[in-house]
Amino acid sequence: MMKEKVIFLVDMQSFYASVEKAENPHLKNQPVIVSGDPERRGGVVLAACPLAKQKGVANASRLWEAQEKCPEAIVLRPRMQRYIDVSLQITAILEEYTDLVEPYSIDEQFMDITGSQKLFGAPEEIAKSIQDRIMREVGIYARVGIGPNKALAKIACDNFAKKNKNGIFTLTKENMKTEMWPLPVGSMFGVGSRMKHHLNRMGISTIGGLAVFPLD
Repeated sequence: MMKEKVIFLVDMQSFYASVEKAENPHLKNQPVIVSGDPERRGGVVLAACPLAKQKGVANASRLWEAQEKCPEAIVLRPRMQRYIDVSLQITAILEEYTDLVEPYSIDEQFMDITGSQKLFGAPEEIAKSIQDRIMREVGIYARVGIGPNKALAKIACDNFAKKNKNGIFTLTKENMKTEMWPLPVGSMFGVGSRMKHHLNRMGISTIGGLAVFPLD
């Protein structure tokens, strides 16, 4: 009998801003925004640290809007090569747990730990170990979504691990209906704004509504 897969989606909190704060200790308790061109108020927010987000600053918003909401924010120019280097450093940490690591974006990586459990313990133990390693070696807080496939791992991360206290959450066949089904259908991995609009017009407003909708 085949063992059910265990997939992680490991996501770095406010990645660009977190790299800057990790490397500049004087920024630790400051709201930090990384923006394409700090000299131009029309620039776009690429990353905002949690302190800036608490003031209402959102990624992809205009810099002038962000500065109105958080005038005390420290605005930094992005250092893309540095962020790539740190991302590769994180990949190297993940590859110590499994050779099945797949970068999804500069700050998110999938990993298959199905065969790693004999060496490193239960999935939650491995997730905690990875969190601790990344914090200790890179200075960045990682969140881990766990599921039997990539889609569920991503949904677990975006909707639960990013919002709970310990930054780890597992979606299983057992808790899918109680945890995931009530979510808005737009929270489904792969459902963008246009697809959400089409599904809403069909009367599908939640992931559970989509799950039970007749195929025909």
